[in-house]
Amino acid sequence: MHRHLMHMGLTLGLLLGAFGSALGQDRPVPGVNPLRGDSRVIEAGRQGYRQHCAECHGEEAVNPIAEAPDLRRLDSFCRRLKDPALQTHCRDDVDRYYLRSVNEGKIRAGIVHMPPWEGRLSPDEIWSIRNFIESRPRPAPAR
Repeated sequence: MHRHLMHMGLTLGLLLGAFGSALGQDRPVPGVNPLRGDSRVIEAGRQGYRQHCAECHGEEAVNPIAEAPDLRRLDSFCRRLKDPALQTHCRDDVDRYYLRSVNEGKIRAGIVHMPPWEGRLSPDEIWSIRNFIESRPRPAPAR
């Protein structure tokens, strides 16, 4: 039942997105990486990542501890989806999660695991870092 409802919700979201595109609404979607695919920003993302993220997440965006996870795995569920439209929708959801996590930070049980970066990093810096992370070699699938 839960899977059926999730599938219906994803399908409805895709249909609404397609309807918006059909109306000529091709402007950037809030919270979705507007720089995706722009290889020119990867080096800037690498520098931003090293300056702001590497201490906790590891030099190459790989860190196996729960407090600072391997960021290359953020969209691992999406990559397993067979339908390209669902895969894109899923990746967009991961972008929104990433943006919210970066802006608001991570606090669990009153302990700051990641500070909020809102107001300290520009949107272009945030998305350039995401592009750098996405450019890193993918880890082997978990078994």
